[in-house]
Amino acid sequence: MKTIYIPFEEVKPFLVLPPKAFAFLHLVRFLARNKGYFLYLAGGPVRDFLLKRPVKDLDLVLEGDWKELLPEILKEKGLTLLFQSPFLTYKLKIDEGFTLDLVTARKEIYPEPAHLPKVSPSDFKEDIFRRDFTINALIYGLTPPYEETLVDLVSGLADLKKGLIRPLHLKSFVDDPTRAFRGVRYKVRLRFDFAEEIYLALSEADKVSSFKKLSAQRLINELLLFLFKESLEDLPLLLEETKRLKLLNRTGLVLRKISPKDFEILELALIELSRKEAEKFFLLFLVEISEENLKRLGFSEKERLRLLKWWNYFFKEDSFFKLGIIEKVEVLEKLPLYFVFRLSLEETYREFILKFLKELRFVKPEVTGYDLLSMGVKEGETIGKILKELRRRRIEGELRSKEEELSFVKTLIFQSF
Repeated sequence: MKTIYIPFEEVKPFLVLPPKAFAFLHLVRFLARNKGYFLYLAGGPVRDFLLKRPVKDLDLVLEGDWKELLPEILKEKGLTLLFQSPFLTYKLKIDEGFTLDLVTARKEIYPEPAHLPKVSPSDFKEDIFRRDFTINALIYGLTPPYEETLVDLVSGLADLKKGLIRPLHLKSFVDDPTRAFRGVRYKVRLRFDFAEEIYLALSEADKVSSFKKLSAQRLINELLLFLFKESLEDLPLLLEETKRLKLLNRTGLVLRKISPKDFEILELALIELSRKEAEKFFLLFLVEISEENLKRLGFSEKERLRLLKWWNYFFKEDSFFKLGIIEKVEVLEKLPLYFVFRLSLEETYREFILKFLKELRFVKPEVTGYDLLSMGVKEGETIGKILKELRRRRIEGELRSKEEELSFVKTLIFQSF
C-alpha cells in the first residue's frame, strides 16, 4: 500500500463546487470524525485532482453507516435527500441545484455474468477492489486513519502517470461489461491508452458471452453517455474506439457504416429534437435497421413494427420517389422527426430529406382558409385542395408572395376549381 500526504488546501482549488457544498463537506467531515468513521473521496474526483483537472462532482465514501449521520446532515437548511439506492448509496441535493452521492464502502458479489451485483457493507480495501480501473481506485482520506492522505492499493498512481487504462482484474468485464464502455470514455476523454489487460479482459468476457447478457437498458444507458456525458467533438473518436474493440458487435448489434457527414446531421438533430427523440435517433444512428437490432436496443414490439413498416416503405416498396413534391413533404410530415433524421443518413434520401428538414417543411402558403372563405370558396374539401395546391406552387417557386397566391386563387375560382 502506497500512501502520500497531500494537504486538503492543495486539493481544494480543484474542487469546482458551490459554497454550500464546501460547507456540507466541512459538516460531514466533522460528523464522521466524531463517530470514528473513515470518510474519503474516491474514483473520478481523486483521479481528476491528480491530473490537475477541475473536479465538478463528489463521491463521498463512508466506512460506516450513513444512516447514523443523515439525521444531523438533513437538519441543515437547503439539503434534500432525493433517494436511496439498493446499492447502499444516497443522493443529496444542495439548494444551488448541486447534487452529490453518499456512498457506503461496500463489497460486491456478481451472481451471474453481466448481472447487477449483490452488495454488503465492508471496509475501504474491499471498496477499492470492487472498482473498474486502477486509475479510479485511488482514494483520498478526509478523516483518520488516512486523513489528507492519498491511498493507492493497486498501482493506480503509476498507471495515471503512464496514461494507462487498466482493469483491476481479468474477470472485470465478465462481472460488468459496461466497464468496457466506460473505459472507452476515459481513454478518449483523458487521451490515455489501454493496457494489455483490457484485451485479455475482453477475451475472458467473450468466453461466457458476457456482453450479450447485458440488459438492453444498461446497454442503452452506456451508449447515451457517449452522446450526453462526453464532448460532442469527441464522439467520432468514441465510436471509432468502440468499433475497434468490437464492443457493439459483442453485444449482438450490427453496426452501420458512419460517415463524417453523418455527424453534421447529428448536430442538427440535437438542435431540433427533444431529449427523448434525440435518444432514439442516436440509437438508430449507430445501427442498421433490423428487427434484431431494434429489439436489442429496447424498442417495444409496437415501436419495432412501426419502424420496420416505415423502413420497408422507403427501401423495399420504392414508391416514395414516384410521388410529387408536395406528396413527399406530406409523407415525411406524418413521420416522427427522429425517424426522418435517421432516413437522412441514407445516401439515397439524404439530399431530399435535408432539403425537407432545412427548408421544405417550413414553406406554407400565406393565404389561409379564412381568406378563401372570404373570397367565396365554400367550406369543405375544396379549401383543403386549394391550400395544398398553393403550398405545392410555393415549394416549386411558382408563387412567391401572398398577392400572387390571391391572384392564383381568383383564377381558380374563375375556372370553377
